[in-house]
Amino acid sequence: MNNMKYRLRGRRETGVVILALLLLLHPALLMGQGTVDQNSDTLELTLHKAIELALSDNPTIVIANKEVERVDYARKEAWSSLFPSISAEGAYTRNMKLPVLFLPEGVFGPGSGGAMEMGYKNSFQGSVTAGMPLFSLSLLQNIKLSEHEMKAALESARASRINMEAEVRKAYFSFLLARDTYEVMAQSVANAEENLKNVRQFYGQGLVAEYDVIRSEVQVRNLKPGLVQAENGVRMSEMMVRVLLGLAKEVPLKVHEELFDFERVELSGPAGFGEGMLEQNTQLTQLDLQLDKMATQFKLVRSQRYPTLSAFMSYQAVAQANDFKFGDYQWANPLAAGVQLSFPIFQGFSIRNQEKQVAVGREQLQLQRDYTVRNLVLQLNNAHTNMLKALEQIESNREGVRLAERGFSIAQTRYKAGAGTLLELNDAEIALTQAKLNLNQAMFDYLSAETEYHQVLGREE
Repeated sequence: MNNMKYRLRGRRETGVVILALLLLLHPALLMGQGTVDQNSDTLELTLHKAIELALSDNPTIVIANKEVERVDYARKEAWSSLFPSISAEGAYTRNMKLPVLFLPEGVFGPGSGGAMEMGYKNSFQGSVTAGMPLFSLSLLQNIKLSEHEMKAALESARASRINMEAEVRKAYFSFLLARDTYEVMAQSVANAEENLKNVRQFYGQGLVAEYDVIRSEVQVRNLKPGLVQAENGVRMSEMMVRVLLGLAKEVPLKVHEELFDFERVELSGPAGFGEGMLEQNTQLTQLDLQLDKMATQFKLVRSQRYPTLSAFMSYQAVAQANDFKFGDYQWANPLAAGVQLSFPIFQGFSIRNQEKQVAVGREQLQLQRDYTVRNLVLQLNNAHTNMLKALEQIESNREGVRLAERGFSIAQTRYKAGAGTLLELNDAEIALTQAKLNLNQAMFDYLSAETEYHQVLGREE
């Protein structure tokens, strides 16, 4: 019985710590506001419904979706560099003093030459310029880089959904476990109170000693704190579910599912675990995308060694005069078009050093990927092993509950017949309570291991 109390107390303290962290990260709960429509109707909550609400309203998922939208605009920006660019300019100049031209003496006859003013007081100029890249490897590599970033953003959003689904499943199963624990403790208290009632009747008939009455009352009082702790556990686990789903405390919840509704008859699994099972693992996929991105970055740096070719066209309207009679102006309209070739010759070994930086970074990332694969395979193996052990424990504990129920029934019958002692009855009741708690805990362990297994595999609902 003391072990059972310690378990409940430890579970309560752990729940308090987790709840405090969640409340700090989710201030909307403190304000009594949720992300769903709040009304007085009862929400019929199932695991599928809980996951659906979390994936639609949880801030983590919303932020991930916004990141995908942002990267998509960046990708479109990269593609826009292939289109022509057109710009227009206009300028007005007031010549306070006209520019001069120095000519040799006598160039136009005797007395000519020297400094001669040129131009007019007012100068107007307008131009339209268009340019378009014809060949540029750096632009093409930038576009490929934006595509890699888009894939990375999509994979990051998928990772957020997978992790959120796992969190919701664990919180939901914790709530079901807490509720089942409360029901077991409530039944234990009810059994103890029934025993106390019978003992008092026997004492009134002079069949038992007063010590049995006192011992039965103590038994009831010892069990009630555990019931209160179990009730607090239900309240805290329900609140954690509300935090993940964005539900305010004013919204009533009704849950009909139980832990054993998710029990699997058989567990099929591979004989061995390897990297081939991790094709959908989001952590490994993101590392692969980063490796592809760094390969493109290397090509982007190397593209600086190649020439660029671009086309341009320019149209101008130019006029000068000493007055503002625009109708009398003589406008000049020069038009020019051509191509421009730029070829890098020497940049002080900067490109070479940039290439080496990217190459070393890619080697580091490859080492990290290899290390991640080993850890993921180990996690997958451990999760599968825990599932198998939990299934074995479930069958053993289910038989333990059956035997404990039988033992409790025999102890009750023996005590009522005067052949048994109150100590035997109390021990049988405690054994039954512990057997039920162990069965529920084994089922929870299986569901937790299964959740981790699917999370490592990268599977979505």
